[in-house]
Amino acid sequence: MKLLKRIVLTMLILLVLITPSLSLAESDYETGDGWIYQDGELKIVTNNGLINFLYHEFDMIGDPQHKHTAADVDRVIIGKDVTDIIIDYFIGDYNPSTTSVEEGNDTFIIDNGWVINQQTRTLFGAANVKENKTRSVIDDLPTCIEHIGMYAFSECRDLRRITIPEGVVSIGDSAFNECNTLENITLPSGLASIGVGAFDDCTKLSQIILEAAINSIGIAAFHACVNLETPSIYNTKIEVVQGNSFLGCIQFQMVEVPSSVKLVEDQAFGHCTALSVLIFNSDQLTIEDGAFANCENVRKLIFTKGKPASIGNALFGETERTSDGKGFIVHYYEESDKTIPYPTLYYTAAYADEWAPNGETEWNGYTIQQISQEELDAILAEARGEKPPAINSSPTPATDQQIETPVAEGTKADAAFAAGYEGILLAVIGVVALAVAVVVIVRVRKAKQ
Repeated sequence: MKLLKRIVLTMLILLVLITPSLSLAESDYETGDGWIYQDGELKIVTNNGLINFLYHEFDMIGDPQHKHTAADVDRVIIGKDVTDIIIDYFIGDYNPSTTSVEEGNDTFIIDNGWVINQQTRTLFGAANVKENKTRSVIDDLPTCIEHIGMYAFSECRDLRRITIPEGVVSIGDSAFNECNTLENITLPSGLASIGVGAFDDCTKLSQIILEAAINSIGIAAFHACVNLETPSIYNTKIEVVQGNSFLGCIQFQMVEVPSSVKLVEDQAFGHCTALSVLIFNSDQLTIEDGAFANCENVRKLIFTKGKPASIGNALFGETERTSDGKGFIVHYYEESDKTIPYPTLYYTAAYADEWAPNGETEWNGYTIQQISQEELDAILAEARGEKPPAINSSPTPATDQQIETPVAEGTKADAAFAAGYEGILLAVIGVVALAVAVVVIVRVRKAKQ
């Protein structure tokens, strides 16, 4: 009987000791829609597995849907049945150390340390994610890729320079988001699209050449690139300058918009505080309210074609106009009630009949003024960073010239005589002054003797 009691007691003690371990094991293992999590490892088993894990953490009333979050993930495995990985615009604390591909997956491969979807030729990211984020130069991307995937280099804060293979035609959303030491990037000549927020907050990026093949630049693509010089936007085929595309690019001074652009959206160039000249080459252009919000130094809007189809009533985010309509007020932070002059709208002689058929000097409340082709060519050259063309100076109007009035012969003779007389008089005065000086010197010497 005593032996039985001892056995039962021993079993109870063992059960008490084992129960926490069993509980921990159960709580650490979790499955969801298309994913399996255990011990810091997230295995994606369907195409929607990652997005379901990242975004379905809470239900409609805010209750958590599963125990583990993106911050718990240290390792990611792409399952053998996954043919694409779908993610969205916000990945939160998702920051794994490594990504691997399960054996048997015929779509994803690891090529030279990079995870590639070989069917779509898309770069998903680095296999060794943690190590990759410490690299300052990346020049070993596989030449087979055609697309830089979403978030592929996001938050690589040590990256200064990267070489993108020539075959790449698109850069995905947030691909270089917050790469805030990135200084140098060369875009392929065939690049067609730059995704939403692709270079958002790349604060050290100073120069980038936009190639002629580009037909789409996403919302906030260059948001807060505070050191970026004006890129060659005029060289692209974009049809819309999307909202926030260049918001906060405080180095921009002159911007030329290509003829393909039909719409400039709200905040497209917002807070470009040094921007002074904008050139538009479109003939059917709509510019929305707030397109140049808080761009206080814009003084010239130059239209090389006809009048815009539509132009906003508050292009600069103004809250009210001055009484004469020539300036505006923006209630913004500490600069509340600061009066800012409106820009002048310039047009070429070729479109004078459209802008000012009866010699008008205003349009839609803006002062308008004709500009010569030579002046326009010089401005375009400056905007494009080219050598300005030689300008043949036109004759200065008579009203601005100093015209010499004819002088009668008698008057000329009198003037000559007067000039000669003045010369003789000055000579005599000089001789007398010299004589006086000599006399004074002689007397001083005699007094000393």
